[in-house]
Amino acid sequence: MPFDGVVLSALKKELISELVDGKVERIYQPNQFEVNLYVYKFGSTKKLIISANPSLPRIYISPRQKKNPEVAPNFCMILRKNLLGARLVGIYQEGLERILKIEFETKSELGDIETKYIIFEMMGRHSNIFLVDSNYKIIDAIKRLSFEDSPRPILPGVKYTLPPVLTKKNPIEVSFEEFVSFFKSSNKSPENILTDNLSGISKQFANEVILRAQVFEKSLENEDTIKRIFDSLKELLYCIVEKGEILPTLYTEKGNVVDFYAIDLKCYTAYPKKHFPNLNSCIDEYYFKKEQYTVFIEKRQHLQKVIEQNIKKLSQKYEQNIQKIQEAKNAEVYRKYGDLILANLYQLRETNEDFVEVIDYYSEDLSTIKIPLEKDKDLKQNAERYYKLYNKLKKAEEYAKCEIAEIEKELEFLQSLEALLEKSQEIEDLLSIEEELEKESYIKTQAENAGQQKKKENQKSKPHHFISSDGFDIYVGRNNLQNDFLTLRFASSHDIWLHTQKIPGSHVIIRTNNKEVPQTTLIEAALLASYFSKAKHSTKVPVDYTFVKYVKKPPKTKPGFVIYDNFKTIIVDSPENIDNFNKVE
Repeated sequence: MPFDGVVLSALKKELISELVDGKVERIYQPNQFEVNLYVYKFGSTKKLIISANPSLPRIYISPRQKKNPEVAPNFCMILRKNLLGARLVGIYQEGLERILKIEFETKSELGDIETKYIIFEMMGRHSNIFLVDSNYKIIDAIKRLSFEDSPRPILPGVKYTLPPVLTKKNPIEVSFEEFVSFFKSSNKSPENILTDNLSGISKQFANEVILRAQVFEKSLENEDTIKRIFDSLKELLYCIVEKGEILPTLYTEKGNVVDFYAIDLKCYTAYPKKHFPNLNSCIDEYYFKKEQYTVFIEKRQHLQKVIEQNIKKLSQKYEQNIQKIQEAKNAEVYRKYGDLILANLYQLRETNEDFVEVIDYYSEDLSTIKIPLEKDKDLKQNAERYYKLYNKLKKAEEYAKCEIAEIEKELEFLQSLEALLEKSQEIEDLLSIEEELEKESYIKTQAENAGQQKKKENQKSKPHHFISSDGFDIYVGRNNLQNDFLTLRFASSHDIWLHTQKIPGSHVIIRTNNKEVPQTTLIEAALLASYFSKAKHSTKVPVDYTFVKYVKKPPKTKPGFVIYDNFKTIIVDSPENIDNFNKVE
């Protein structure tokens, strides 16, 4: 993880500068793992986030606000009881371990000064936040562990002890002789030797040490080479930990955060980067975007699951109706049987046989045909039974055909959402898709889930906007609501509308401004239509285009559904990406 002991050491200095001698004004616990302390100092209030999230444990100052629960969790209430109004007097780190201790001075009910600590252990899934008294007796912890659950119980009243896994050497204090012994006793890679034996060293930092030492061998025995690594390690630690020479840097890839560190890492030269004036602002942006991305992925997966489940149900329903239509092919046979029994009734006698042989008046040669009978019914009743079977199958066929027409519309709608979901890049895109699914009752609304009036945030995304090589504006819908807006409200009658032929996808509009659109612009718009559709990365994709005045939306149809005429078709190969298109931010 990027938040190693070296980064924590550099961050500690910023936290000391910003928070020490400040007063705790407010305390919140916005979720199961996170505590927010609002500390007032020198006329301003800073929010300290401490999170023991198993996936993203962290501590930093952030200006961003979060929604807090109406009823504070028990741990939050205990923190408030013990620390509200307390003075934050010190912040300490256990060597270069990812353990931070925050010291507070409070007053007892009798007015005596008391010392209490928040101890934050940043250790992946074992991360925890403790509140302890001056004797290091646990008052409470955000995650409790009983005697049965752990050899190191975490319960109120139990003495706080350091985690038993702290057996690595402090890299600041390690001697060269000890350092050499690490390499002599292991055949692992140099990076793994560093992380296995030294505390507070992440994989990223270890890679940086090796890279700056210009060591490229995987197995080391030469002490001169080991010395270069040792010197590189000590120099980096001296600059970051001792002198505080940092350059907080955030690394991204295709808009998503990859990593951050207290210095600009040479091992990350391939990634776009952004420098920050301090570590807190760098860490804040990293975790904000990380959380946004996590929320985005989780919501997209949820919506994808909803869409896939409904497509599967509809597909099964479609097949069932196809089967009913296949079965209805026997209807004419049953009607024929009924007609022939009645037509031959005057010359037939009741029989105990399970069939009757009659003249087939429908055949050219008037041959005979055997008709199955039910023995407990007379001939007339058997004829009536065949007529009933005929009527039943014909009604089922008629109903199945209506059902199939509706199912096809629903499938087209869901498949269009599926295509749009695949192209979604922002949380607002997903919220619009979610809104469509709610309106069509594929998922419950927030009001139904909460049992109260739904309060939807007013987060609206804008359509994609491109400028063609000829200078024409091209707009692409991000969701079906936008598709309707672009086509039915935004575009003028002489703008050009494009859509993949019989393939779910976005509506594309070329703003003509009553000018003739060049072929190059038309092709570029068709390429965008193919890219933002289910035909992504396909070859020979048919894209229909026509003037907007020829596009109509039938009443009571689902969002994004339209009909059109007077169209032409252009064939394009869908692009792998749209990096070369001139997109307006």
